[in-house]
Amino acid sequence: MDARILVVDDNVSFSEGVTKLLESNGYKTFLANDGVEAIEKAFRELPDIILIDGMLPGMNGYQVSRLLKSDVETRNIPIIVLTEKDQSGYKYWGVKTGADAYLCKDFIQTSLLKIVEDLLKKKPGEVTDKPLLRKTGFVKAVDIVSKMNNLLDKKLFEVTVFNEMSALIELENEDFDGIVKVVMGTLARILDYDIAAIVIIQQYDVESIFEINHTVSEQYLKAVQDHTMSLIMANGAEAGSLGKVMVLNTDRITPEGTIVKNEIASFAVPIKSQTKLNGLIVLAHHVSKKVDSKEVDFLRIVIKQAFVIIDNAWLYAKVKRLAITDSLTGIYNHGFLRESLYREYSRTERFKLPLILLLMDIDHFKRVNDTYGHLQGDEILRKVSLILRNSIRTYDILGRYGGEEFMVIMPEASLEDGIALAERIRAAIEKYEFHGVLESIKGPVRCTISIGVAGYPAPDIKKMDDLVNKADKLLYRAKVEGRNRVCT
Repeated sequence: MDARILVVDDNVSFSEGVTKLLESNGYKTFLANDGVEAIEKAFRELPDIILIDGMLPGMNGYQVSRLLKSDVETRNIPIIVLTEKDQSGYKYWGVKTGADAYLCKDFIQTSLLKIVEDLLKKKPGEVTDKPLLRKTGFVKAVDIVSKMNNLLDKKLFEVTVFNEMSALIELENEDFDGIVKVVMGTLARILDYDIAAIVIIQQYDVESIFEINHTVSEQYLKAVQDHTMSLIMANGAEAGSLGKVMVLNTDRITPEGTIVKNEIASFAVPIKSQTKLNGLIVLAHHVSKKVDSKEVDFLRIVIKQAFVIIDNAWLYAKVKRLAITDSLTGIYNHGFLRESLYREYSRTERFKLPLILLLMDIDHFKRVNDTYGHLQGDEILRKVSLILRNSIRTYDILGRYGGEEFMVIMPEASLEDGIALAERIRAAIEKYEFHGVLESIKGPVRCTISIGVAGYPAPDIKKMDDLVNKADKLLYRAKVEGRNRVCT
C-alpha cells in the first residue's frame, strides 16, 4: 500500500507500537511529538490519514483537528482522534472539532486497521481552493499560532452572538414592536445593512415589517419592498401581497436620492417547513457591503434564530388580539367593551369627568339576511365597522356589542360631541352603497342605523349598568320612532 499515515503522540513507546502495526500491514508512517509539529508535517507532507492523541500537551489533538479541518488544503485529510478513555464526552468533542473517527487506545489492535481502511475508501479527491494557512512553500509555527488565534476569535464571536440571541428568547412577549426593534438592533450590530424586511406568513395572514437601519430614500425603500415581494413569490408562497406593512424608524427616510436596481444587494433567508414558506428575512444593503461568503452559514443560523423570536412574539400578539377582538369585523368584542366601559366609568366617576356612550343597531338586519343571504349580511357588518372606525376619535373605544349592535365609548366627551358623532355615522351609513357579494344581487344594497346616545353625569345614572340601560332605551326609542335616527 502507498498510503502515508502521520502518527502524532508524545508517548514514544506507544508511537513505536502503532507504527509497527501499520507498517506491517503495508502503510508508510512518519511521526510528530506535539500539535505544532503535527500541523507543520501535515502541510509539508499532506498525509493520507492523521492518527493523533487527543490529550497532547500544549496544542491538543482536538485543536489540531479543528485547525486542519478549517483550511482548504488539509480539510479532506481523514483524522482519527485517540484517547485513553472510551467516554461519550471525548467522542462528542472529537466529532465537534471535525475528526472523522474516534478510537480508544485500548482497542488499537482490534479496530485501527479497519477504521484506516474505511477512511481511505471514503477520502475525497484533491482540493483546488486557495489554502488559508500556507503562504509560502512551508508553514511556520508563528503561522500556526496566528491561525489558531483567528479560529479562537471567530468561535468566541460566534458563541457571543449565539448567547446574545438566546438571551433575547427570554424577552416578554407583551410588546411586539419593541421585540422587533431589540432583535433587529442586535442583528444590526452584527451585520451592516440598510433595511431589514421581516415577513411572517401564517396561512393567508401576512405581516411585513421593514426596519430601517441607515438613512435611505423613499425610492430605496420601495425597491426593497418590491424585491421582498418577488422573493416571496419565488419561494412559492401563496401570499399575493406583503399583507399588513409596518415600517420602523421612519425618521430615517428621506425623499431625496435615487437608486438603481443593480445598486441593491440582499441577503435573504427563507424560513420553511418542508416546502411551505412560513416567513422570510431580507437584509438589503449597497453592493459594496456584500456579505462575506465564508460567514453565510453562520449568519443564516443567527437570522433564523432572530426570526423564531419575532415569530413567537407575533403569534403571542395575534392570540392576545384575537382574545379581545371580534373575528368577523376586527373591532373589539363584547367582553373587552364591558371591561373598557368599567375602566372608563370608574375613572369618570373618580375624577368627575364626562363620559358618552353610543349604542347602535343596523335597521332591519334580519330582512337583509333573509333577502340577500348571510354572506351579504357579514359583508355589511364588516363595512359598517369600517365606517365606524373611520368616524370615531383616536381615543374612542369601538366594538361589536352583539349581532348587528355596535358600541362606542367616548371618554371626556360632551353630549353635543356624542350627538354630532352619532349623526355623522347615521348619515354616512344611509348614503353608503353596499355592493353585492353575489352575482345574483343586482345593484347596491342600502342600510340605515338607529343610535341611542347616553351621557354621564346624569341624575338617573348611579352605576355603569345604568348608563348602558339608558343608551339601550334610547336606541329602542329610535327604533319605535321610525329608525334611521339618533335619540338622546
